[in-house]
Amino acid sequence: MSWSALTQWSFEPVPILAAVFAVVLYYQGRRYQPEHVHRSLRWDLGDTCFAVGTTVLLLALVSPIAAFDTQLQWDHMLQHVILLVLAPPLILLADPFRTAWQGAQAISGTHGTSRMTPFAGSLRWLHRGWPPALAVLVAFSANLLVWHAPALYNVTLVNDQVHDLEHTLFLGLGLLFWDQVIGPLGAAARLQLGGRAALLLAGMLVSWALAVFIGYASHPLYAYPGNAGGLGSLGDQEIAAGIMWVPGGVPFLVALICCGVAWFDREERLATRAAPGAG
Repeated sequence: MSWSALTQWSFEPVPILAAVFAVVLYYQGRRYQPEHVHRSLRWDLGDTCFAVGTTVLLLALVSPIAAFDTQLQWDHMLQHVILLVLAPPLILLADPFRTAWQGAQAISGTHGTSRMTPFAGSLRWLHRGWPPALAVLVAFSANLLVWHAPALYNVTLVNDQVHDLEHTLFLGLGLLFWDQVIGPLGAAARLQLGGRAALLLAGMLVSWALAVFIGYASHPLYAYPGNAGGLGSLGDQEIAAGIMWVPGGVPFLVALICCGVAWFDREERLATRAAPGAG
């Protein structure tokens, strides 16, 4: 690879148009945000997270990262990490579903109505405690493992439609998984801190197990070009495993630390309230 590789942008219309549509809905929702969402019209941390998450998502799909994902395994793995564990939590920190729904209502002229939609009903079911959380965890983990089976993975390297399906499922299930972790703790039926930490730990261990399997394989598992940018097929594969293991594990670890900090804060508040003379 050379510096000329940095000019290899694909500019695929579907991800660009989808990102523009999402940004428009989000922007409209921020302008017409109801009071119960507790956000002002001023730019806040959620807006920053949404902007960064959308940007890295687009970079994964239209930048040189996408141009070389069928030639370099480490590049393809970086793309997977962005779609699964980097862009989803950043986007979800902006509370995008409710915000975009307000934007859609503003555009359609139905702002202020409270009619339940099938989409809203599905989201409510997904937040009803452990049964849907376990279903999401199983789907997230199975999707990750199945797409890294050599037979199916190699199909994505030669078939654009299958490759696009892989990316769509990674992003969709990534959003569903992190939605179980990122959300208001006080919401009825949502997982509490212990449950969220357990879900994070399970997802991280599945990812790490796959990284170890790929990294310690004694032969190339996937049908990438033999030169692999001068790294050699096995070296390329080992770097890819390292990307899944270390950078891919960072979002899980950060979220686990946040759960721990929130737990200590909650315990401190409870101890303060229970102390003699408190209140």
